[in-house]
Amino acid sequence: MQDLPPLVQYMILGLVALVATVVVLWLYNRREQRRRHALELARLMNQWGMSWFAEAYECYAVGDYSGLAWKIKEVISAVRTDEAMVAKLWDVATKVTTYVAANDQTKADELRKILGRESAKVIG
Repeated sequence: MQDLPPLVQYMILGLVALVATVVVLWLYNRREQRRRHALELARLMNQWGMSWFAEAYECYAVGDYSGLAWKIKEVISAVRTDEAMVAKLWDVATKVTTYVAANDQTKADELRKILGRESAKVIG
């Protein structure tokens, strides 16, 4: 490298700096895309009643890793009880069945049959 003229050395240094800048910007944009995607998933999960997971994705998206750790700990400790698990799954199941009943008649009929059989078992 010492045998090269100063102009060539400066050109190589400039090229290395340019490549390093492009690589850093590319990596930064990938991280930002992951965070945007996490926010989209959080919105979708909120719509379907999965607010615990949505809050965890929001913590990740804004870079609140300590909040993410606390949220994961909260979810794990809460789902250890049957009541909390049933309550969360009830919210999700209600939203899913409402959506299915409104948008897919064959699946809605299937749900009615299942629920009719289950209620007949309870009564009989």
